[in-house]
Amino acid sequence: MKKALFLIALVTNMIAISAQSGFNYYKDSVKNGSSNDKAFTYFKKAYYDCIWNWTIEGADSAEYYLKLSIKEDSNYTAAYAFLAHVYQFKTYKAEDFDKYFALQKKYAEKAVSFHPLTGDAYSVMADVTWTEHDTSTTFSLLRDAIAREPENVGNYLWIAIRYRQMRQEKYFDSAVYSLRHIMELDPEYGQAYIKLGNVYHLDKHLYDSAKVYYRKTIDVYNNIKPRDNRMMDAYYWLGEVYKTEKKYDSAIYYYGLFLNEMEPSDMYIKDMRLSATYKALYECQQFAANKSLQQFLAFSTQRIKKDPTNTNLLLEILERNYIAIEQDSVYEKYALPLARYIQTVHSTERYVQIFAVDDEFIILKKLKRNNEALKVLLLCYAKNPNEPIILFDLGRIHVVMNNPGKGMAFLNKAKQNVNKDFTNEVFIDQLKDADFDKVRNTTEFKKLIK
Repeated sequence: MKKALFLIALVTNMIAISAQSGFNYYKDSVKNGSSNDKAFTYFKKAYYDCIWNWTIEGADSAEYYLKLSIKEDSNYTAAYAFLAHVYQFKTYKAEDFDKYFALQKKYAEKAVSFHPLTGDAYSVMADVTWTEHDTSTTFSLLRDAIAREPENVGNYLWIAIRYRQMRQEKYFDSAVYSLRHIMELDPEYGQAYIKLGNVYHLDKHLYDSAKVYYRKTIDVYNNIKPRDNRMMDAYYWLGEVYKTEKKYDSAIYYYGLFLNEMEPSDMYIKDMRLSATYKALYECQQFAANKSLQQFLAFSTQRIKKDPTNTNLLLEILERNYIAIEQDSVYEKYALPLARYIQTVHSTERYVQIFAVDDEFIILKKLKRNNEALKVLLLCYAKNPNEPIILFDLGRIHVVMNNPGKGMAFLNKAKQNVNKDFTNEVFIDQLKDADFDKVRNTTEFKKLIK
């Protein structure tokens, strides 16, 4: 079963200093404390030193100290509820879900059995009933939690989460109301901002509003101490918004910021989150590159239209631009038509036509259209029987098409006709191409490079 990482909602009192009241909930709490000082000390250690890191190690340590707390005080309601929340956190590892869900339910039921004034017991029990698909009981428990503890931001957070999961517009508005109420209770509580950003982003598709709340989350992450590490997710979600808007440069920027925070961390399900981000980053880079490619191709097309008989310009665009972009769509739509067009343009330079035929051959070979490539060469060969470039290409294509006898014959003839434009050095260098690997060790081929 998939679950999002939600806050262990344990917050009542709001403080004015620059620290999240969610973190300091148990500092001087009589309501959530125990008359047994040792039990309360273990409880606070689990909360302050362990769970706030949101790591497997932190959850394991919290489990350990909460069990010690319960051992010291077997009637400690808040410890049972907190331990149920820890097991809830552990259910996010899918392969261990059944095991930890059973433990979550066990300790949630124990916490509720004390009929406590705090809302945490009811919120964690509401997660159990939600998982069991009992929606009406879930909302009843959450409303009970709010009634018992109306200043606990965690209670409003949980009911907002469930409203969103109802997947109906009227419930989205209720989620917004609950999250805004949290901000009134505790304006430094980052979870409210990131969750509201998600409502506007994923549910209402109001991207400008989503950006506002994701940025507020980032402010909390960077400025409020102690830091809630989950707030780094706002960088990722900003990247997602910009990706949806096809603003790929901005998306890449925020994905990069997220990776800078996540990669050195030990956050829970880190590998899964990194994998999703790397994939999204790659997709944005591909989209951005494609956008730049289209701009580049359009610019090249404009250059050709401005000077359509400048064969030097045309060959430059063909060979340095189009052929260099190794995409079949570019070969088909841009490179091949240009190579054929150049062959129709009158030029006083005799090698323009030969180079254009050679380029057409190269493009067709890259497209695996070897029969067409051979036909193009043979037509040119009929008019230019001693042209070394065409002879060399004929040798190459016959080797590629598994006709090495003919291939070697054309290569030998090309060597005999090398000239100042296609020198012996160029001939030898061209033989290094991988197309000749299948004949490289033959006696006939070795003679060519002597």
